[in-house]
Amino acid sequence: MGPIAPDLWAALLDDAKSRARVHEKVYRRGPGQCHYWLGALSSSGHGRVRLAVRTAGASRPASILVAPHVYLYEESRGLLRPSPDGSYPLVRHRCSEPSCLNPIHLAAGTAADNAASAIAARGTAGPTADIRGAQGRAMAIRNAIVSAVAAGAAPGEVEVAIEMAAAAGTPAVQMALAFPGEIELPLGDCRGDARAVVATASPVVIPGGQGELF
Repeated sequence: MGPIAPDLWAALLDDAKSRARVHEKVYRRGPGQCHYWLGALSSSGHGRVRLAVRTAGASRPASILVAPHVYLYEESRGLLRPSPDGSYPLVRHRCSEPSCLNPIHLAAGTAADNAASAIAARGTAGPTADIRGAQGRAMAIRNAIVSAVAAGAAPGEVEVAIEMAAAAGTPAVQMALAFPGEIELPLGDCRGDARAVVATASPVVIPGGQGELF
């Protein structure tokens, strides 16, 4: 996705159909929690959505690919302003979840700010430690939400699905698994068998291998 001119951003933000298309793909949770993108994902785990340009003309395309976290940042805070050198700031994720769209988790900054945050967030837990990579983690969380909602899960059950999907790729959880799909029970457990098989939901099939869903 290349840079989008401020006047085009203003037109997209002012367009009711564009706003609806972005907002309908956001799974909202509590005020302080991550709000996850349920649409297509880039290789970096960020959402992406194609919006129609209602005032298309010779100098404008009929549609344009937009990063929804930038769209929602600008919707809540106003258009990004260029620096004295003409460059525009990046929209960063304070939570380190690239598919998060909660405006209070978003902040304007520089590439250096992004790099510093990534270094500070390194460890054995959390989004940056996920062995699936940014896109793999975002896809797992998205698919867990979509599957749970499609199955008629209650909000609390969706939360459990999100937590399990998010934790599955962290090294600490990977080391704790005795065998894929099974959990060893403590000695003396009275449930009869020595092992309990963990039931998992069928994954959502993503066509094209690029995180596409919508």
